Amino acid sequence: MPLFPLFAVLIVTGLTEGFYLVSVVASVFYLVTRRGQGLYAKAGVIGLICIASFHTTPTESLPSDTIAFSIENRKENGKSVRLYGNVDNLQGVLRGRELNRGRPGETCLVQIEIEAFQPLRNTGGFDERAWARSSNVSFKGKVKRIDTCRPTAGWDGRMLRWKERKLQQIEHRHRADVALYMEALLFGESRMLDEQTSFSYRVTGLLHLLVISGSHIAMLIVAMRILLQPIPIRRETKTVLMIFSITMFGWMTGFSPPVARAVVVADAILFLSLFGVTIRDPIRLLSWCAAGMLAVQPFLLTNLGFQLTVGMTFFLLVTRQIWTGLIELSVIAQLFGLIVLWQVQPVLSVAAPIWNLVMAICISWIIMPLAFVTWMIPSIAPLFMVVLDAIHGMFTLHDDLRPWLPLHDLALPSQIALWLGLWGSLTLMNRKRWIGWGAAIMTCGLIAGWSEWSESSRVTFLDVGQGDAIVVESGRTIGVIDVGGVFQDPNEQKRSTFDPGEDVLAPYLWKRGERSLDFVLLTHADHDHIGGLEGLLKVVTVEELWISKEVANAEKREELLHLAAANDVSVHYLEADDWPTPWMWIVAPNRPHEDENDHSISLYMNVGGMRYLLTGDLPIEGEAELPTLDVDVFKLGHHGSDTSSGEELLERIDPEWVIASVGSNNRYGHPHEETLRRVVGKRLLRTDLNGMIVCEENMCRGIIE
Repeated sequence: MPLFPLFAVLIVTGLTEGFYLVSVVASVFYLVTRRGQGLYAKAGVIGLICIASFHTTPTESLPSDTIAFSIENRKENGKSVRLYGNVDNLQGVLRGRELNRGRPGETCLVQIEIEAFQPLRNTGGFDERAWARSSNVSFKGKVKRIDTCRPTAGWDGRMLRWKERKLQQIEHRHRADVALYMEALLFGESRMLDEQTSFSYRVTGLLHLLVISGSHIAMLIVAMRILLQPIPIRRETKTVLMIFSITMFGWMTGFSPPVARAVVVADAILFLSLFGVTIRDPIRLLSWCAAGMLAVQPFLLTNLGFQLTVGMTFFLLVTRQIWTGLIELSVIAQLFGLIVLWQVQPVLSVAAPIWNLVMAICISWIIMPLAFVTWMIPSIAPLFMVVLDAIHGMFTLHDDLRPWLPLHDLALPSQIALWLGLWGSLTLMNRKRWIGWGAAIMTCGLIAGWSEWSESSRVTFLDVGQGDAIVVESGRTIGVIDVGGVFQDPNEQKRSTFDPGEDVLAPYLWKRGERSLDFVLLTHADHDHIGGLEGLLKVVTVEELWISKEVANAEKREELLHLAAANDVSVHYLEADDWPTPWMWIVAPNRPHEDENDHSISLYMNVGGMRYLLTGDLPIEGEAELPTLDVDVFKLGHHGSDTSSGEELLERIDPEWVIASVGSNNRYGHPHEETLRRVVGKRLLRTDLNGMIVCEENMCRGIIE
């Protein structure tokens, strides 16, 4: 069995990394495959097991708050800066504002404040803690001061400084998008990646093409063979030159898992060819290379890039008897991608297989050669711009059509069913191709249908920082109450900005299997309640916008109406005693006020058997006009400010659960101590401590326990 060495290393790696189920499963396969293995194979496996067993995981603690930080990468986003590097073999990331010092290839004396990696705070969001673990990043810090910087000693430092000079030359000479592709495809650097390009490539499953991957290493080998062919030197010398060049290229681009896998495999094939050895079983070679990488770097077990590059290569090798054309190859690759990416990617375009085929050819045979020639001869950049403009136009057309398939969040049994169903489909393809394809389509359809059918009515309070964003699912109706909002400095130009509508609400809705909303209700016109609307409308279809009939800020009202009209969203005005749905009752406002907070829509709703009272930013004076209601869940008014959620209201409604939607370490000090004192004895959940909060089936729980 060619996977014998990989199973052996997985046993040890699973134990050292705390994934005991992986060790158990790998042990079963190891016992099944160990028979018939040769002496050299068993000796090699013993060697890898020894390496994996004695691998020491570096401690996550730093000796002090002042460190000598060796910088490997620097990414700027407006005035915000992130520095990636290491100190005493500990990999880390530092963040700061307006940092003039500290470039790749330098070691700087930095005073930092240690910060904790954030766990997953919203379904469909970014799990920083999991990313740090899978990337071997041990610490994160906020830069207080950078004192002195000096060139990092050694060849690594020299290479990083040379690379940084070349990247700066590219950025100074060329348009931003040209620089992005040149840096990504020639140096494996993504610091010029903007928000729109990133989204377009992610939703079509193409983001791997904007980094150095195995296909680029293959292109490099082909190019070198062509260039070296007319040179009158021995074949062995050419092979050694290719091994050296490929390895140096991998070193320069950072040896990411896809690059490392491709370089190790290519070097092994070329090295063995020097002795006349031909690889007859590519799966066995891949297994040995993957086992070696895991033995040396056990954290790769949870690294998505490693899983994709090894898994995809193995998958395509196993199924090479099935696919007979490029389109079938692309579709089968997408089926495997679904197995790996379903839980971490919220949405995928139905056109992804075609896009992968077209863009893979375009990038490999047009854009990559153009990027290299443009680097060598900058004057041909206008030709490069014409090609990129055409690609941008194609992506714009695609994004406007929104042919997106939401990838519903799956429970573990559904994940296993998906995996088994797709593997079974591929087995059937060996016998009856049309039966196999039918089984694959039926598997995805049944999993998606079951996930949708088995859902219960629920209310979700998303963590959008200092703001409100509440998703209501009642029967077949789904809507959003407020959309959060983050203030952006208009004088600070960023490549990517955080928008709660686009970056929190939309991914969550996609992971719930939704492409559209029946309504968006905005309680009032404060920015932390409406700021994310534009971002949400960019990627999610909204049928109706519900706003208060009363208005205090006419200018913001006009902006909302213009935004709704531009996106073909109908507007409905609400006032006290309205019933926009059979389960939602508007209880305020019932008269005009001068202050926007006094105009907050307060609503009472019964969803899934739980009764909710939401009051927006309504102050205590307005709460006195609310009716006495039986309430299970009450969201603190004005994010827990002591000017809302008065004792008189709390005594009248007597909620079991109290929700505080607040930002971590917010500048207002919300929730205030006085407010917390008023809710003593209630079950309190806070988005700053508990992340996203879901209420269903007579209980509420946070995503962070």
